[in-house]
Amino acid sequence: MNYKEETMEIAEKRAEELKEKFLQEVKHLLNSGAVDLENHNRGLLFGVAIENIADRYLRSERKSKEYKNLKCF
Repeated sequence: MNYKEETMEIAEKRAEELKEKFLQEVKHLLNSGAVDLENHNRGLLFGVAIENIADRYLRSERKSKEYKNLKCF
């Protein structure tokens, strides 16, 4: 198995993990008191949930050359 195939296989497994983390983070934000439950932009809520999850993966990587290179695409 080559690098690309192996990476896609790992990504499929991670996608299931990320789904659970995403749902937990959305629930956390909804219960935080920061969301107006009568009138709130769900896109913003979902985007912040995704960013919060990404921050857990990228905290120490954001200044790396590899990170900056990948952000260009």
